[in-house]
This record gives sequence, C-alpha cells and structure tokens, in this order.
Amino acid sequence: MRVLVCGSSGCIGSAVVRALRWRGHPVVETTRSGVAGRGEAVALDFTRSTSVDAWTAQLRALDVDAIVNCAGSALPAAASASADRLHRDGPIALFRGAERAGVARIVAVSALGADRCDAGGNDPPARDGWRARHDADEALLGLSLDAAVVRPALVYGPGSRSGAALAALARAPRLVLPDGGTQRLQPLHVFELAEAIATLVERTGSARGVYELAGAAIVTYRELLIALRDAQGGGAAIGLAVPMAIARLAARAPRPGLRGVPDGDVLRLLERVGTTRRNAAPVLLGRAPSTLAEGLAVTPPLRSVPRAPNASARRAGAAWFHPPHRGHS
Repeated sequence: MRVLVCGSSGCIGSAVVRALRWRGHPVVETTRSGVAGRGEAVALDFTRSTSVDAWTAQLRALDVDAIVNCAGSALPAAASASADRLHRDGPIALFRGAERAGVARIVAVSALGADRCDAGGNDPPARDGWRARHDADEALLGLSLDAAVVRPALVYGPGSRSGAALAALARAPRLVLPDGGTQRLQPLHVFELAEAIATLVERTGSARGVYELAGAAIVTYRELLIALRDAQGGGAAIGLAVPMAIARLAARAPRPGLRGVPDGDVLRLLERVGTTRRNAAPVLLGRAPSTLAEGLAVTPPLRSVPRAPNASARRAGAAWFHPPHRGHS
C-alpha cells in the first residue's frame, strides 16, 4: 500500500514511517518544505490554511491508498488559534479532501482522554488540545471512508517530547509530586504504537473504529519518575508531595530555578491521559505490550530530544519491529 504519513518528522510519525517501510510499504512523508532526506515528500503545515479543494487535488495527484495522521503536539497546550488549526481545522480539511479524492483508509492519532470532552465544552481540561482532537476525531468518524482513530496513552521512547519532559523532572534532586504523585498512567512505547498503527493500515476488511492503546501495566506518576530516574542512572531522590492547587500555581512561575516542578503541559497530561480498560494493543500487536522497564531497557531516556532519530534510535527501531508480514493487500 502507498501511504501518506502526516507529521512524519515527529516522534510517532517517524516511528510509523520506519514500521511501514520495514513491512515493504512505499511511504510519502510530509515536511514544511516538501523536501525529505529520504524518499518522497510533500509540503504540509496544518497551522496554515489549506482548503478541502486543495487537499482533494493534491491527494488525487499523490494517488495514495491510505493516510496516517500523526501531526500534532504530544502535550496539547492551552487553546489558541494555531493549536486549533494544528489539531482540528487542518486535519478536518485533510480528511474531507481525502474522502473526495477516494482515499480508502485514514488512521488518525488522537490522544487518550479526547473522548472525555462533553458536547458543550464545559469540562475545564477540554479547553485545550484535547478538545480540538475530539472535534477532529468526530469529523473523521462521520465520513464515509474507512476511518480508524487511535488514542494512545502516555507515549515514551526516542523523540518523545512528553517523555523527555518527564525524564528531566525525574533528574531533579527533589521529585515534586502533585497530590502525592498518585495519578495513574499506562505508558506505551512509541515503537509498539507504530507497530499497532501499521497493523491497522494493513488490516484486511474494515478498520473503522476507535482504538485505545496503552502499555502492559499501570504505574503511578511517582513510580514513573522513579523508573525514569533509575534508567538515567540517578540515585535516590526525595519526594515532595504538594496539593494540586499549589502545583498549578508553581507551574505558572518562571521556569529557571524550578527544577522538578511540572509545568502546565505536564499537569494537563496527568489530569487527562490516565489509563484505559479497553486496551486494543494486545490484539493489534498479537502479544502483550512491553512493560515500562522493558521499554526503557531498549531505549533509555536521552537528556535532550534530537531533531531527527539518531543512529542508536534507528537501530533500536529496526530490532523492535517484526519482519514484514506477507500476503497483505
């Protein structure tokens, strides 16, 4: 299958590109300039207006069988016009253009918790990127093409900005724990997320539906920080439990000098992402997903996020992905 991957330079998108190419699929990547370091690429910038008609014409020219939309921020920030274009308006125009162009299947990466936005937008955390993602999800599922919405839990691994932010917090001398760090999370490695997405792209018959994807085990925020600290060779740390209200106030303060204090993006993640009781990962992977310890052993946290996957990340990705499946249409 010939697949267009939107957001192909990001953490999830680059892993999806590797997974699809590993399985033998031609991939068209997206960049802001339309120039890729490898393979075919087209220009894409959701923060700029592109009409449905323009997408229809471009997709007909590209002649792709499927689209995977991975564009967007891993840590949806407070609502803004540019964030709305990135997570809602741009993707919706793409989806509608794809329907007109006759694209058979779209797999859209959303976020766990996007379904917990009420119709009136009255849920306070919904007034950020999750609300925009929810609107894009609903628009896609309302189209006539084969639509799959993937809602992953906290994603970590090479290039993950949320993972890098949490790893930096874990290195602090004191671990600041909002509400004692009892928030429950179900981390999923980006390579396994990419593998599950590739399986949906290849699925024979309809892939329509919503798929919540998460890791093997539930951990608390405190346990996650300790695991990230251990993976970076850190020693024992002092945990400082603070009420969530105090954590929100501290998140608004200037960042220099506040090592270990989660910012607003991380607090929103803790309040929104959570866990799932409908984990589709075992079915799509054909096995239980990896534990956090297993994932961190393969790809330990980096002190900074590279702009593109480095050589060690590429080698880890190649080792993780299974050989290409045979017999897929």
